[in-house]
Amino acid sequence: SIIEPIGGEANIEGLIMAIPYLKKVIYENTKEITYKREYIFYMPNSYNIFGNVEISLLKRGIFKVPVLNSTLNIKGKFDKYNSDLYNLNEKDAEILFDEAIIIFGIGNKKNLLKLPKIIINENEELKYYEKTVKINLPMFSNIFLFNISKEKLFNGFEFETSIDIQGGNSLIINPMASDNYFNISSKWRDPSFTGGFLPTKRELSKNGFNAEWNIASFNTSYNKYWTSEEENKNNEYKFEDNQNVIISFLLLNDNYQKILRSVKYSILFIFIPFFVLFLCEVISKKRIHPVQYILIGISNAIFYLLLLAISEHINFNLSYLISAIMVVLLTSMYIGYIIKLKKYILYMAIVEILIYIFLFGILQLTDYAFLMGTLGLFIVIAAGMYFSRNVDWYGENNS
Repeated sequence: SIIEPIGGEANIEGLIMAIPYLKKVIYENTKEITYKREYIFYMPNSYNIFGNVEISLLKRGIFKVPVLNSTLNIKGKFDKYNSDLYNLNEKDAEILFDEAIIIFGIGNKKNLLKLPKIIINENEELKYYEKTVKINLPMFSNIFLFNISKEKLFNGFEFETSIDIQGGNSLIINPMASDNYFNISSKWRDPSFTGGFLPTKRELSKNGFNAEWNIASFNTSYNKYWTSEEENKNNEYKFEDNQNVIISFLLLNDNYQKILRSVKYSILFIFIPFFVLFLCEVISKKRIHPVQYILIGISNAIFYLLLLAISEHINFNLSYLISAIMVVLLTSMYIGYIIKLKKYILYMAIVEILIYIFLFGILQLTDYAFLMGTLGLFIVIAAGMYFSRNVDWYGENNS
């Protein structure tokens, strides 16, 4: 994949807090007592993301992929620890408040250009937790851990961080709090908003887009608090496509799509030279062999291969011009050689030039391409009826 080296789609999975505790386990047979490390997980009370996404194009051959490289600002707040939320029996569990951590999750570590810094209450930077910790947390693909003090835990705190991210095709954000607010803007003109939540407000223009989301916790399937014991039992805490925000950056008219769209018109543009060739045969009264018809058809079909091959090395418009000139010269000169009248070279050249100009115009359109294609087909049929109106199909005038 073109975007695999930069982490694929940029997926900001979120940020939560975890408080470890030691759960007493007594084996009935041996009466042996052991302690198992579990966690209480906390969602933030508020979770806000702001950012202007910069997009560039990564190219491989004729393929182009929108690549984002930008900085997102994340702000939020955790409520103070409430011991009433989980009635853990002190005889069976020891809560390790001094080992509480903040967990930041991301879809692929390659999406991050550098390690994020988390600032607490605008003046304290959290220390990166370098120890290896085994946490069963299916909602996060890759995690980064940060220490949080017991004092902040019991008083509640605000946090903020800026993350430098990269990725391709899409930006994915997961709502992680009681109140979620996202504001994403970009100069990219063709966004697509999917996932489980559409923007509550959006502005689209030739200069780009700006979109906002307001998502409350009752619209998501996540609890504000839960334990790893619950996680292990039911395994419910996973992100699904219907639980996140997806912003896709579309290429509505890139070179590859233009070639695919041009192929859809191939039957029409092979039929027209056939029809012109047939009219030339009838009007000039020069017999044309079926093999010669086939050669004309193949020469027009080869246009699409020429376009595909040349566009891998130079831009699409110039590739189109070169391919069209090659095919027009080939077919018109061949017609002249068959019928041996120069005016038929001109007839075929004019017809082919017009159809390739028409096809090029359609490929530049998006919203009106189907309408223009249909009108073009109507004009072709009308022209064929007009120029063949005096043809004596049954030879009645000769009899």
